[in-house]
Amino acid sequence: MPLPPNIPVEVWRHIFVQIVRIPGLLLTDRTDPFSPIRETDLLCERDLRTQAAMLLVCKSWHSMISELIHEHVHLTSVWQVDVIASRFEHSKLHDGRRHLGTHTRRIDVSIHNPTPNAMTNLARILRCTPNLEIFTNSNSYTTLSVGSHHIPPPFPTPSDVVQALLSTSASTLHRLEWTCNECPSWDDLMTLLRSLHGLCSLTLANIHGSYPEKIKKEHLKLPNLRTLILGDSPSFSHASLGNVPLNALLTMLSDSSDQLPSLQRLEGFSPFSPTFLSMHGYKIRIIRTVAYTPLLPDIIAECPNLETFITIFPHQFLDRLTHSSLRRIGIFPISEDMVGVPAQIFSAYIMKPLEDLMCQIEQSDLPSLTHVRLRNVGTLGGVINYPGFIRKWRDRWNSRGVLFDGRDGHPFNADVPGKSQLSWHDNH
Repeated sequence: MPLPPNIPVEVWRHIFVQIVRIPGLLLTDRTDPFSPIRETDLLCERDLRTQAAMLLVCKSWHSMISELIHEHVHLTSVWQVDVIASRFEHSKLHDGRRHLGTHTRRIDVSIHNPTPNAMTNLARILRCTPNLEIFTNSNSYTTLSVGSHHIPPPFPTPSDVVQALLSTSASTLHRLEWTCNECPSWDDLMTLLRSLHGLCSLTLANIHGSYPEKIKKEHLKLPNLRTLILGDSPSFSHASLGNVPLNALLTMLSDSSDQLPSLQRLEGFSPFSPTFLSMHGYKIRIIRTVAYTPLLPDIIAECPNLETFITIFPHQFLDRLTHSSLRRIGIFPISEDMVGVPAQIFSAYIMKPLEDLMCQIEQSDLPSLTHVRLRNVGTLGGVINYPGFIRKWRDRWNSRGVLFDGRDGHPFNADVPGKSQLSWHDNH
């Protein structure tokens, strides 16, 4: 058997990048909502078995694969945080300037009820990652609930974690996210926002604590921020409505246009602060929100250059919209978890409101509209079982030169005969 060719290390590294690195995972801004790449899928695409096998081939392969594997660190358990912290500190002590932590560009931490020791170890990891670009905190805490609609209270991220981010990665961080009920305190958040001059994307499910009086007078500037997501994304439930800390942040950022000169994307529970939109609305190109408010036409009118609007179904009240530059409308489910309901309930509570929503969009004055996407997953997954509905709206939109597609941009196959209830919309 002939020996393998003597390929230079640089070529091997390029090959390994194609195998190990997940496309889109290291983007310093959120992916486009119409992109086939979904944030939730990126964390599930690692081929750990292949990576483990490649580490065992030889010493040079082990070194290159280790560097690539540690570009992204996904922490999901207390034990794992401890192991990575010790590994990074050991490498920092023995491997000099190119220790493992220098290769880390993204950290995702998602631990249920993390212990104080786990958060201390997270700070240890962050002190070893001077080139970190993305930090996503999805830690969640549960308490004894009272009633079925109990909203978990916010828990503060320890200041040691925030200080570790600032002391090590202030010049490299571009994307910062808190997506569950662990969140930064007001003081820590303000310290971060004052220091992270390269911040491009900020996601905040909440802010811990009361709004300090001294902060109200601050003229905060975020010169490179393009994406601002506030609330319990992506569903934006009523837990986000009337959120005092998030509304206070919007108010703070509404003093002048120079506070957010690069803003292009805004997501959250409507209605957004009218002052915020009147100040920054002309910059915004993408809005994602629920539509359960009669103020929505006014909100959209404040964004004259809006190109993409995503509404979260079943909060479907749109009424008649008028907009000259809106090109894309997305109807996305409130939950992407698989659900099963009887056909009669689905027909009454999903298909009928969905038909009304499609009619509202069709009757709107949108001369630039080129694309309508119905994301048929989760609570909207059963739509595929109604080919009459799909055929009807595919033909209507096509006749107007508007693309009508489904999940991830794949066209509907509406020509396949369905079950007996599938003709519900043939008579509408």
